[in-house]
Amino acid sequence: MQHIQNIITQTIHALYGIDHIPEISPAPKPEVGEYCIGVFQLTKIVGKAPNIIANEIAWELQKYDTIFLSTNSIGGYVNFFLTNTLWWELLNWIYKSEKPKNAGKTIVVDYIGANAGKPLHIWHLCTPSVGQSICNIYDYLGYKVIGDSHFGDWGGIFGKLIYGYKKWENNNNLSISYLLKVYQEVHTDIIKDTSILNQLLNEYISKLDESVWPEKCKKWWYKNLVDGKDIEWFLLLEDSFQKNNPRIFEQLRVVWWEFKNIEWNTREEFKKLSQWDSENVELWKTFTGISITEIEKKLELLNVHAKYNIGESFYEWLGLPRPNNEDYPELKDNMKAIVAELIEKWIATDNSILSNWEDKSVGVVFPEEMKLPSCILQKKDGTGLYLTSDLAAIKYRLTNGWNPSKLIYSVDVRQQLHLRQAFAIAKMAWPELTEWVEFFHAFNGFIKLKEWAMSTRHGTVIFLEKLIEEGEERTKKILSEKGRILSDNDIETITVAAIKYSYLAQDREKDVVFDWDKALAFEWNSGPYIQYAYVRAKKILPEDFKKWENFSKDIPFSEYDKKLIQILLRKDAIIQETASKYKPHILANYVYEVATTFNSFYVHTPKILEETNKELKNIRLGIILETTENLKCCFHLLGIHMPTEM
Repeated sequence: MQHIQNIITQTIHALYGIDHIPEISPAPKPEVGEYCIGVFQLTKIVGKAPNIIANEIAWELQKYDTIFLSTNSIGGYVNFFLTNTLWWELLNWIYKSEKPKNAGKTIVVDYIGANAGKPLHIWHLCTPSVGQSICNIYDYLGYKVIGDSHFGDWGGIFGKLIYGYKKWENNNNLSISYLLKVYQEVHTDIIKDTSILNQLLNEYISKLDESVWPEKCKKWWYKNLVDGKDIEWFLLLEDSFQKNNPRIFEQLRVVWWEFKNIEWNTREEFKKLSQWDSENVELWKTFTGISITEIEKKLELLNVHAKYNIGESFYEWLGLPRPNNEDYPELKDNMKAIVAELIEKWIATDNSILSNWEDKSVGVVFPEEMKLPSCILQKKDGTGLYLTSDLAAIKYRLTNGWNPSKLIYSVDVRQQLHLRQAFAIAKMAWPELTEWVEFFHAFNGFIKLKEWAMSTRHGTVIFLEKLIEEGEERTKKILSEKGRILSDNDIETITVAAIKYSYLAQDREKDVVFDWDKALAFEWNSGPYIQYAYVRAKKILPEDFKKWENFSKDIPFSEYDKKLIQILLRKDAIIQETASKYKPHILANYVYEVATTFNSFYVHTPKILEETNKELKNIRLGIILETTENLKCCFHLLGIHMPTEM
């Protein structure tokens, strides 16, 4: 298409003395042309009506009779048919096209975001699927791609895991499901006690004399007891409770101390881990290692595979062992060093000086023109937050030798403000590092079930393993009804394609309603429909077939040959557009178009293998081969495999 575009560009320059590169696209109606260009952008520059400009360009293009079979204009569009010679050149261009090259450029993709001790669930279709597609596409475009799962291996969850593991009978057969059970047991105890506390406090406070305890005062005391959970508040209330209602006070005291005992123990176990207690460090390493290994196995089913699993603990600079011995560069600046640097550069404000060292919090107030709300980098007790960790990760990725030209975050929509603040702080703090780096949040919405709303609190989240198992059962049933029996590998491949494609075919910025009937449909826009087109095309090709490239250019192409060539020609442009917008649904919908165009070609081009004209037969087999490679390539970029049978 570049040759045609150059000729039209030269024609426009000759007519109007301006440089304008037109966008060539398939004509909307096959009877008016095979391709067309719009001229509306030239109207103001040239000072003529669109229909006049289109007519003048169409007339001039008729001079190139070896390229344009005929031209015409309708409204502000120039339509044209190509000569058979040009169609040969276009087909030859498809045969010889190569992957783009971007040598020396690196992209870092932050995605997945799984947590230790927690199995993957249906929501983990989102960021891993989008993030892996971005990784695959940029790898195809010639970038060096570094995918980092930013693994959640730190925080209060480890206090609960270690406390629960020590409290109950140790299980030598450790698994992520066992760790989840331990966490849920501890968490349930805390939630149960909190619920009883709430009930008793409500009962007690509601009976207090309004003249002694105004409503405002009741809410204040209640908030500090339940939310603050500090013993001081309980002791201050003790006399009042005993005098007003001894029965409730005694119940409250028992439950409250049980609650504080569990919570204190979980915090103490995490504190010991933070202070390098040998037993807790070993448990942390075991729990994290098990989690990473099992999560990677489940992600492999989705064809998701990050290069690194650099945990959040890494940015604390605790020197914890790497559970899976991954080989990534050492850290130079931990979270505390980042905070100190931002204070020194007057980007962050240290509140400890103003509070006589009682409040160790550190915050950032952005310039008014940035229109960003202020944020906290460090809590009152001196510990960091997610923002601190992400800033440490940004500086690490920019200074550890990777030298990325892009930092892409495939993280859900809730983190928009958080990442805008992180990117803004990074650019203020390290302008020399960030000047030529693109920061982008490729945010995604969520998956909703057609049948009911999902909630971890109410136990209605579907774990990913169970989702795939259910999908495989449904796939077997559908295939059985069609009289087909496939291998376990093909059933898994079809199921995963159905699940992933149903999500990736939607704009990542929108929420998606997951519907099994649509996902597993063998018709219309679904993963199995595209896979079936691929398998159908593969079966036409003889095993020993090789493309011919030297044909007689007198053999004409049919309308359906041309349509298939047209859409195959769009692949690289579609991949580039998908990459620039970080939106896999653009590529997903394109590959659906390829499948539908091939199916139309297949229906209207019968008995391909029985064609007596050897050259025409091999031309069409060559187009079919290119179609199979196109479908397989595009699905690979989406992180989806092709089956051998359907």
